[in-house]
Amino acid sequence: MRPHWTTYLMLGLVLGVSKMARADDDHENRAFLMIDFPDAAATFANDINSCGDIVGRYNSAGGQSHGFLLSGGEFITIDAPGSIFTAARAINSRGDISGIYDDLKTRRHGFVIRDGYFSSIDYPGATLTSANGMNDRRDVTGRYVSEDGRGHGHVLSAADEFRTIDFQDAVDNEANGINNRGVVVGRYVIAGTTYGYRWDDGEFTRIDIPGAVFTWPHRISPRGDITGPYDTADGRRHGFLLSRHGPVTTFDVPEATATWPSGLNPQGDIVGNYTAGDGRTHGFLWIRGERDDHGDSEDAAQCEKD
Repeated sequence: MRPHWTTYLMLGLVLGVSKMARADDDHENRAFLMIDFPDAAATFANDINSCGDIVGRYNSAGGQSHGFLLSGGEFITIDAPGSIFTAARAINSRGDISGIYDDLKTRRHGFVIRDGYFSSIDYPGATLTSANGMNDRRDVTGRYVSEDGRGHGHVLSAADEFRTIDFQDAVDNEANGINNRGVVVGRYVIAGTTYGYRWDDGEFTRIDIPGAVFTWPHRISPRGDITGPYDTADGRRHGFLLSRHGPVTTFDVPEATATWPSGLNPQGDIVGNYTAGDGRTHGFLWIRGERDDHGDSEDAAQCEKD
């Protein structure tokens, strides 16, 4: 099934200056950088590519939500034409960006930006469509809601064909991240409980972090590492990194009351957002001490900047 497309050329992007502060955890060789859009009330970092470019959204002092691209130390505001809400959710090594926006009627749409051109994504007949993740092959993951109110995961291929991803008997589904092998991670809901999953060519593997009451995988790297948030019984939100070999690393931004990782690049760096003690939300970049060696693997994402 093919999407409904509306395409515009993006013009008039607004430049800003990055404000970052460093926090270190010497015990685990971690370096966290705080990401705040200038003068924003809240900042959310959603994804990072192999070039180190970061996308997300920020809330202005007046309450309006805008998408952003942070590249080379400068912010670029991203607003979908005719929107009242925009969030950039994913960026690949080509610099393509996907995300969501709400129109003047508060209906939600997905979008992609390729070579400066903005295109809306709507699943045919759906009441809502989102675009959450994207790989270097330009496959886009997301969620749509059918007329019966059920949520479905989807993959929109580079050939503009939708494929629905639903776990059996789930009342709600969402596809979040996709790597270059086409492996998808996301969530599904059964009997009011949210479970994480890894989907590989039709086969689901459930993902549950030990001790968690909620697990939500957001991104999967080219080699198969997975990151996202999880909740514990005390109501706290934490981050996790699940290695393709099985070990789980859990983490929190220092002094944060909640940590929500949402993006992971091939080098292993993670972005997300956290809530500080004063209740304000900031983006973060965790520069990991280790680096992945992809060699000449065809699955390795390479920075495609000139």
